[in-house]
Amino acid sequence: MKTKGALLAITLLIATAALPIGRADAFHFGLRSSTPAADASVPSPEEIRLVFTQVPQESSVAVRLIDPAGDAVQTADPAYDAEDRHVIHVSVEGRLPAGAYTVAWRGIGDDGHVVRGDFAFSVTAQ
Repeated sequence: MKTKGALLAITLLIATAALPIGRADAFHFGLRSSTPAADASVPSPEEIRLVFTQVPQESSVAVRLIDPAGDAVQTADPAYDAEDRHVIHVSVEGRLPAGAYTVAWRGIGDDGHVVRGDFAFSVTAQ
């Protein structure tokens, strides 16, 4: 009986090790990275770049830039990067004053579910 249990454990270990190794987030739509990065302190950015785990559905991404007072900052409409459709960018209108900003986004991946998120970054005095 002990031999069967040990044999079963070894078989499961080998089977698990044989599974393809990959990023779990590759199967779900979400934000992989951004520029500026979350929690970064940067000079006033000219644009916000969001890199998603999947190519977002056409016209499904919305991006809002919120200033330290909680007001929306004027940005251009979201656009796909010409070289990589996983990347969406929005141009920032003018220079941002120093302070803490929030980027709120939403998008739709392959499975049709709406996913939302946000992150903060700080603009340094210049």
